[in-house]
Amino acid sequence: MERCAQIDKEGGDYFFSTSENEETIIPEWQQKLEASGLTVLDREVPASLPEAMSAIYAATGIDVKPTVSVRNSLPDADVQLNQHWAAQTAAHNLTSENGAFYILTRMTGGGERAIDWIHVRDTIGSDLPYRIRAGTGNAEFLVVSEDGRVMCAVTTEESESWIVVHRFS
Repeated sequence: MERCAQIDKEGGDYFFSTSENEETIIPEWQQKLEASGLTVLDREVPASLPEAMSAIYAATGIDVKPTVSVRNSLPDADVQLNQHWAAQTAAHNLTSENGAFYILTRMTGGGERAIDWIHVRDTIGSDLPYRIRAGTGNAEFLVVSEDGRVMCAVTTEESESWIVVHRFS
């Protein structure tokens, strides 16, 4: 017999399920990432990764210019954003051979809150911007390579979606 429930733990939603022999607690953010086709590998943040706030500033600072911008009013804006994302992440070797990288995103529902880098593997491999928005409820996210040297981010700026590529020294 299995049962599921939602509980609130330290200001965040957690979900748990129990079977006769096992109880599992799964944070809401993890469920949302998994709904986006990402498998959470671990929460360990290596020292080689940039601080989350440094990455956010590199993607959203006042002097930031987009590598690519897509007008949100275009009928195929999602398709264009996904295609540009694929081209930029391939050109900058963002993911490992097995599709792993670190992600930073805001989750919606119950108030937006930022979380630290999460080590994930993309089990689908295409249309990540669309899947992140559909799974988390937020179109903005940052991804950094496993070595922490390159970041690609999707941000929304007025009537456009931007892809920002940044190399950390």
